[in-house]
Amino acid sequence: MTNKSYTHLSWGIAVVAAITGILSTVAVTAGDSAGRVNLMYLVLLYVAVPLFSLLLLSLFSALKKPPLLVGALARLSLWPSSWRDALPELKRERRFQPWLFCQSQKAMLSFNLGCLVSFITLLLFNDLSFVWRSTLLTAEDIYPFLAVIAEPWAFIDSAQPALELLVSTRDSRLVAHPTGGAEYGLWWKFLVASQLCYGILPRLLLLWLANYRFNALPAQPVDAVMPVTAPLVNRSPEAPALAEVEKVKGCSTMSQPYCLVLWTDLPQSLVDKVTEQMGLPEQTFHAGPHGEMDQELAAEADPRSKLVLVAAWEPPLGELNDFLQQGHGALIPLDWRDNVFTQVSALHLDEWRRFCHPLEQWQLLQLDNPRLDEESK
Repeated sequence: MTNKSYTHLSWGIAVVAAITGILSTVAVTAGDSAGRVNLMYLVLLYVAVPLFSLLLLSLFSALKKPPLLVGALARLSLWPSSWRDALPELKRERRFQPWLFCQSQKAMLSFNLGCLVSFITLLLFNDLSFVWRSTLLTAEDIYPFLAVIAEPWAFIDSAQPALELLVSTRDSRLVAHPTGGAEYGLWWKFLVASQLCYGILPRLLLLWLANYRFNALPAQPVDAVMPVTAPLVNRSPEAPALAEVEKVKGCSTMSQPYCLVLWTDLPQSLVDKVTEQMGLPEQTFHAGPHGEMDQELAAEADPRSKLVLVAAWEPPLGELNDFLQQGHGALIPLDWRDNVFTQVSALHLDEWRRFCHPLEQWQLLQLDNPRLDEESK
């Protein structure tokens, strides 16, 4: 059922991206009052946008960050709740970020296909006149740029830009054009080739690679208990490695500007008590099982130091570990009752100490405010 849910969500996002591509082409090819379409706008849409999106993809991949736009689209309320409920399952299976990468390729491929289909449809039923305008640039300035764009399909002569065509299709209020209108439609082959080369083919390849990577991952949670293959030997259990706990006494602010991450449904009055001791955060994110996916992705991508508040009785899961691996800061397990902080039990605290021990970039803190202790009595 979960598999079908995130598949439906994937195709829903692809349809939205395709519609966006169709509307973008229709808007750009609407032209002016005389029906003339600006060639430079189409070059931006069919060449600059795909190349810029590929650059962002490379940047996100290098920083190991998920594409935030696709994550935000996946959390839109227009989707059925059963579709959106599949996202936490993907996170528990440690396959959420590969799924986002795969979905970003499908969304951009759908966008570019929408652009191409709508452009060809307009060519079939409309007589488009392509012109270009510029106050500062001349045909000699623009031609080298277009020639570089057309280099991948240099073997198709009819789809190559020509300096004479650039000169004749320049639109200016100060210059009369003695040439006939037939030349103004010759740019369509160049524009179709641009879409195929920069929008369709790279995304087809990346989508195939992303699908292969996603399907190759195991569907079971990494935290699942693995079968024991080694022979059992009676021996004393080794003492688990535990992280050090630092007590927060009085007013002890964070060492640098930080953002607050609420990984639990903590009452606002208790959040205020924590910020009284730790200092006011620059931003607050609601993440985890009680938060929103788009806020969790934004918090994960935020480079600032973080203060993460968790419920001490909730066991630390792989989803939180994945989040903490992407940043640094401090973590405070809290226990409360009737909007009053209570003492965290030693059993729960040891569990969080075991969890935080391998996370060297994170510090485990415990509130130790006498006023809070008095209120809890």
